[in-house]
Amino acid sequence: MQRREFLKQTGVLAIASGTPNLFAMEQFEVDFKPKIHSKKDTTYHYLTCPRNCRDACSIVAEVVDGKMVAMKGNPKHPLTQGSVCVKGHTYPMHLYNADRIMHPMKRVGKKGEGKWEKISWDQALKEIAAKLTKIKEEFGGEALTEFVYSGNEGHISKTIAPGNFFEKYGATRLVRNPCDWPRYAGTPSVLGTDYSKDALEIDESDMYISWGSNESNTAVHWIRFAHRVKKRGGKIIVINPIRIPLANQADMFIQIKPSSDPAFCLAVCKFIIEEDLYDHEFVEKYTMGFDELVKECSLYTYLELANMCGVSVDEIKVFARLYAKAKNPAIMHGDGGQRHYNGARLVRAVTFLPVLVGALTKQGGGLFWAYVHVSGCFNFENCMPDLSPKDEFGNKIERQRVSYVEFGKGIQKEGATCLGKPVNVPIKACINYNSNLMTTAPNTNLIKKRIIEDDFFLVVIDPYNTDTCDWADYVLPGVTFMESEDIQNDQISGYVCYNAQAVKPLGEAKTNLEFFNALAKAMGYTEECFDWDSETVCRKFLDTKFAKSQNITYEKLKATGQIKPFRTPETMKELHPHYPYAPKDNLTFGTQSGKCELYSKKFKDAGYHPVIDLGTDKDYYEKHYGKEYVKKYPLFFMTPGSQLQDNTNWGSMPYIVKRMVRNGEAMIFMTKEDMDDRGIKDGDIVEVANEKGTAIFCVVESNEMKPGLTYAWRHVWAKATNSKTVANILCSDGISDLGDGSTYAANFVEVKKHN
Repeated sequence: MQRREFLKQTGVLAIASGTPNLFAMEQFEVDFKPKIHSKKDTTYHYLTCPRNCRDACSIVAEVVDGKMVAMKGNPKHPLTQGSVCVKGHTYPMHLYNADRIMHPMKRVGKKGEGKWEKISWDQALKEIAAKLTKIKEEFGGEALTEFVYSGNEGHISKTIAPGNFFEKYGATRLVRNPCDWPRYAGTPSVLGTDYSKDALEIDESDMYISWGSNESNTAVHWIRFAHRVKKRGGKIIVINPIRIPLANQADMFIQIKPSSDPAFCLAVCKFIIEEDLYDHEFVEKYTMGFDELVKECSLYTYLELANMCGVSVDEIKVFARLYAKAKNPAIMHGDGGQRHYNGARLVRAVTFLPVLVGALTKQGGGLFWAYVHVSGCFNFENCMPDLSPKDEFGNKIERQRVSYVEFGKGIQKEGATCLGKPVNVPIKACINYNSNLMTTAPNTNLIKKRIIEDDFFLVVIDPYNTDTCDWADYVLPGVTFMESEDIQNDQISGYVCYNAQAVKPLGEAKTNLEFFNALAKAMGYTEECFDWDSETVCRKFLDTKFAKSQNITYEKLKATGQIKPFRTPETMKELHPHYPYAPKDNLTFGTQSGKCELYSKKFKDAGYHPVIDLGTDKDYYEKHYGKEYVKKYPLFFMTPGSQLQDNTNWGSMPYIVKRMVRNGEAMIFMTKEDMDDRGIKDGDIVEVANEKGTAIFCVVESNEMKPGLTYAWRHVWAKATNSKTVANILCSDGISDLGDGSTYAANFVEVKKHN
């Protein structure tokens, strides 16, 4: 099949009746193949991969005559070490992909028909500004909201540029809560901080525990760290409901039930305490609530706890002994465990283990997650002046919010809510950027119900013709990160990272900074910030006392690509004097007691067990939907990330689509036992349903899970499938126990053959 024919069939080329292809680049640009060039013809640019990945690879782009000809991992970066992931190697192809949006487009047919009119930027900005002005005059500023997340993690693109515009307009604020929020409630309840240690310490660990993560797909460079632990004579242990690739190389694989981690952790605590394997000195000096933990452990037998989490008593005891005996064991805790109804309680329970064995202060030991302290390096206030609406006394007017996770609930005409509170001003308009609303947000049928209505005004700025573009009133050409200067940070080792504009924007594409500044001017806004270019913002952004003390300057960052601040007790004493930066001889924690709190009043006041709460997703559904619900939808359904996409990025690239779609549909993975029970065979087209809707999949037989668990890759583009349905139709838009986080992974479904 020819590439252009493929794109037509997958819906990537949106063509209005009687008009030429209005979205894609000219074919000569798609087929651009540079001639052999000498080094003297090449310019080199430091880039940082801006995806929602803990690695944030440092990349060197090679450019000849304004065209990107190659991209390689930065060999000087201690994490990237010269190699990017399989997706990163495709970035030049990504840049020059056939479905790039090259011009502003205005819908001329019904929503979803794919009929567009090419217009100028002047016309687009004038008409969008007029529409937004009319909406504000009639309904108020809160009738507009945004939809954004991690398509580009650059701080200018994601926060500063759009933030200034939406504050000036007085828009409804978006609660950006699909990731990490349960962590921010669970981990601080024990340690008093949501900041992780520097994960590069793992090169001094003697045990690598992958817990609720799949590094091979979502953080590939950490596989290298795991292997080095093993080469030093250490052990690799994997804890996951799904047998991930690293499990095949592990010394031990523990396949727990989804969301049952607290029961497993309590059993491990029980064994460590009863076998006297805990660190007496650390527990005595630095913990509060140990007696309550001992009492809680005594209430359950090993067999009871083993049955709760779906593993054997022997597995629990073997793991507990290995963990307690290790000198500096590292738990690499992924995001998967947070996306449950017990997300904060789950994270809290896992945090107990390094506390008991005194691993927190050991070099290379402890608990590691994707959030290292970099805030002292960045000055958001310097780049984001206070533009919010004020009352007659000059006080900020409190504005309503809508939640990313509950976006469908927040934009409904009637009964709209956000985190249990009413959304009083109806949402009439939305600007979607750095995200693909119709493929990333959960319960997408509820979202579609609202955005297809003519009175909902939707603007999309994106480099590609995404699923969300199908329902937009205006589609505007955005840039890739390769065409936009920005600053960001990695998530797990704390580098300040630079991203150059390696090539000029293709076609008529604009950066988010250019777009939001231009839209602000079209709205009549005259504030100075709407005149700033990217260099100005970068310089203002790095203007902090801490950055100056670390010699982090715009010039140095641009020349080196990344700078790692020195985080020591001395340098961090003003920013964060507690763990993980407190001196070992004066160790304090940011909790109320100053110690690791194994008993939490906050959790008790919220209605949960103050030590370790054993509630699961199944318990939640049975309590709120009734026990008949789980009988009707008996299969637990998860949506992990694939190796070939990061969220919806790369979702339209032909070589990726053909690996994410089988027999015309996205794939669902099931055990043979579950397939046999339903008369289903490998390759069958099936209907997967719950109370939120029905999605069509092609079944793939798998032995990676235990019976009762099934999964599908998240964020496959709907337009790449025959049925135009994907996994997020089925995903929960509920809220976690504490922290207001997502429950993407907490789903139950039933599967039957498609007629």
